[in-house]
Amino acid sequence: MDLTLPQQIYLCAYAFEKNKFPATLLQFRGQRLRAAALVELILAGQAEADGRQVRPLGDLPPTDPFLASVWEELRAGPKRWMPLVHNAAHKAEKPVEDQLMAAGIVEKKAGRTLSLLTGSKVVLRREEEALAVQQALRTRVTTTPDPSSLPLAQVALPVIALESDATMGVVLDRPERRKYKRTLEELARTFDRGIPGLRKALSNSVLSSRSVGGGWS
Repeated sequence: MDLTLPQQIYLCAYAFEKNKFPATLLQFRGQRLRAAALVELILAGQAEADGRQVRPLGDLPPTDPFLASVWEELRAGPKRWMPLVHNAAHKAEKPVEDQLMAAGIVEKKAGRTLSLLTGSKVVLRREEEALAVQQALRTRVTTTPDPSSLPLAQVALPVIALESDATMGVVLDRPERRKYKRTLEELARTFDRGIPGLRKALSNSVLSSRSVGGGWS
């Protein structure tokens, strides 16, 4: 299945060694899904940005419902990065989750979750999909001689998944993040050249949510 970038970001939060989506990886995922949707729109030529504001392009919305919902927000007028990433982050999980459920990749368990800290009620059904996404992220970080040579579409996955949050250790643990620090920095610079302002907005959104104990979708 050809996964959208938001769907890939969703699956990056699955911890294979624990066989679940840990609660620590669910925090701030809404912001990442929104950022990923904006990347998709820009790469598809359905939005443009000047470093500060984002505008829609074209008259027809994307066929993907989640991307279309973000595109429709832009139709009301140019918007800054931060509100686009931050304000509706709590609504981003469900539409992406619904898409993955419809594809049979994830499934929601019956019953109630007693505490947010126990993790998600969503279980992974097609492990190969999440494994392929996480391996692609690892490969781009650990085996790319020149990160600046990668196309923006490939740079976006590691940059958005790992920005401002070391808890994404299911893909790269802390020692690996230190080992490949220069590569991660070059990936970030490449991303910033292609879509200036978005990564900073994502970072600011995560930091502002963390300061008040938020970021849960």
